[in-house]
Amino acid sequence: MAVQVVRAGDRRRVPWRNGAGTTEEIATGPCGGDGRPLWRLSLADLGADPSEFSAFPGIDRIFTVIGEHGVGLDTGRGPDSVDPWHPHPFAGEDAPRCEPQGTTRAFNVMTDRGGATATVTYLSLDTEFVTRPDGITALYVRSGTVHAATECAATGDCILIRDEAITMRGTSATGLLVHIRPTAPFLP
Repeated sequence: MAVQVVRAGDRRRVPWRNGAGTTEEIATGPCGGDGRPLWRLSLADLGADPSEFSAFPGIDRIFTVIGEHGVGLDTGRGPDSVDPWHPHPFAGEDAPRCEPQGTTRAFNVMTDRGGATATVTYLSLDTEFVTRPDGITALYVRSGTVHAATECAATGDCILIRDEAITMRGTSATGLLVHIRPTAPFLP
């Protein structure tokens, strides 16, 4: 199936690695040679209280606040202020302390540093857009509706397109556009 829509209500809820919170897993990629996925998309509930992120050595993360309140992330080198809908990359081993400015959530893209790369862009989609055929394209829908082939995604849904050029059309749509490109061979 070239186009898959992961509905907001169909995501699997799992605890954070350190037990400090929960996340909704949207999708994972194939496993690399070490048995862990080359990539992962998820939504984390950050709440309103400070917390520590789990450490993920060898993983690159792109963290995007999708709630109304921004956060401060501190890896020990001074805090970074992260506003909603502004992607913020960091190394998974940094495991920052997170201080929300109010109850909020975040969209996370995690890639195996030796096996894949990712980009995340905030997008307004009022015209047609053709996905790249050289990797995985995901669109987390913030608002409106998005059509891809015969599928339609609404607010909170995520469209996944694997290795195909597919036309997406939005109606008053905004969201996060993710492109993941494997850089190393993986196990089928």
